[in-house]
Amino acid sequence: MKLSHLCALALCGLLFWGCANKTSSPILIERGVGQNEYEREYFVTKESMGIDKRLKDVFKQGYIEEGMTNDMVNLLWGPPDHEAETDTSSVWEYYTAEGKLITRLIWKHPDQARLKGYENEWILEKIEGDRYGGSPAPTSSRSSNYN
Repeated sequence: MKLSHLCALALCGLLFWGCANKTSSPILIERGVGQNEYEREYFVTKESMGIDKRLKDVFKQGYIEEGMTNDMVNLLWGPPDHEAETDTSSVWEYYTAEGKLITRLIWKHPDQARLKGYENEWILEKIEGDRYGGSPAPTSSRSSNYN
């Protein structure tokens, strides 16, 4: 086998290992796309019409809170490790690589859609477990550990 083929194969293996290792991180902000401030800022500017300003501020800091949409949480923490859904609620669970529960999120449909076209959107109703997803708690209401 040529050396270039061997190097390419090794590089692909490292790439797959790196991607797999990222999803098993116990710090949930490391799993999502929104770990970078500019992605959070873009979402708040372009995608969050009808969402409360306080929730937008918490989101921009990299934290989740009750009342956020599933798109916001998915951007910050990535897809859940386990998901169960009924007509009236949905549950997302995030686990460590060892199978220990980090956080469980309970979702509901809002009483009223925030905008036309968002009638099937889920809103975060309750956070069980680590509400910061393995991240340190914010040091004050105006600070962030991610800026």
